[in-house]
Order: sequence, then C-alpha cells, then structure tokens
Amino acid sequence: KIRRVRSAVPIRASRTSRAITRSAAPSNVSDLSIPHQILDDLVAHARELDPFECCGFLAGTNNTVTRVYRIKNVVSLDGAAQAASFDNAKVEHLSRLSPEERAEIAFIMDAQEMFQAVKDMRKHGLTLQVVYHSHPHDPARPSITDIKIANEWEENWSRLNLALPIYMLVSLMDKAHPDVRGYWIKNGSVVPASILPI
Repeated sequence: KIRRVRSAVPIRASRTSRAITRSAAPSNVSDLSIPHQILDDLVAHARELDPFECCGFLAGTNNTVTRVYRIKNVVSLDGAAQAASFDNAKVEHLSRLSPEERAEIAFIMDAQEMFQAVKDMRKHGLTLQVVYHSHPHDPARPSITDIKIANEWEENWSRLNLALPIYMLVSLMDKAHPDVRGYWIKNGSVVPASILPI
C-alpha cells in the first residue's frame, strides 16, 4: 500500500538544485542530512545520463551523507532484465525494447560496482544511507517496480550487515526544475523521508 504524498516542502537549494523539493516530514527531526554539493551531484548524474536512468549509493556517518557512489546501470545489457528481480510482465515488456529504451525506464545496478562500493564504505567507516536512481520522464516517487525491488532487498540488507536505506529519486520530468525526494520503503509501505539539505 502506497501512502500518498500530499504536499512538498521547498528546501533551500544551491546553484544547480534551486528547484529541488523534499517531502513533507511527519516531525521536526530529519531522517538524513545531505550537503547541497551532494544533492547537486545527484542532479548532475541524472542529467549526464538523461534520457537513461542513473543509480548509486550515498554513504556517511551519524545520519549525514558524506560520499556518493555512482554505480553503472546495466539494464541495457542482454539478459540483465531476466537476472533482475522483475516480475514476468516487466521482463517481457523490457525484452521487446531496445537496450537504450530499457535504460530509459529501468535500472539494474552493476553487482561488482555495488559490492566495491560497500567494501569502500566499510574501509572508510561509512554506512550505506541511500539507494538512489533517477526518473528521467516520471515523478520523484517510487514506481510499483521500485517498491517490489525494495521489498525484496529488505532481507539482503541485513544479510550484508547493512541498515535499511532511504530510497531517493531524482525526477527530471521538468528538466529546468529537478525534484529530489526520499522515501522509506518497508513491508510494502512507502513513507516520505525527511531530508535536510546542509
């Protein structure tokens, strides 16, 4: 069940992220603080790969992000969709598309780059805080596929000795005004996360 976001609260943004917004928070305490420079980097990553989806991790300590890990989206590779945890209808739909078209509507993180990022986090005493990806043509809210994959990964995070991350989406639907939002996704429920730009 998806909880609908009723409104968005504008946040003070830096040069390239003037129009970034965040979801209204249920309390005055933020779930995560992210420097403006890192928010700018997320938007830049999304714009660099537009019209394809970008993806990656954010890591840090004490609920403050300090590092971005850009990870290759391999959904365009032959066979990648079948190896992912997409349902049969999604796999069938993706198989009818060209590699470029697949990369416009889905993402699959390169497994080797994912595990290298986690290894680097541990080496530097950082924790995984965010899994992010872009929606070049859609709003900054989780799709049904995003929610399904997040639910399937719930067990994997604990097996990897990692905390449940916030899922962040960068929408380029309005190219001049990117929209960045974070969500907690657990047990099929989607709840807006409170993000404090610093």
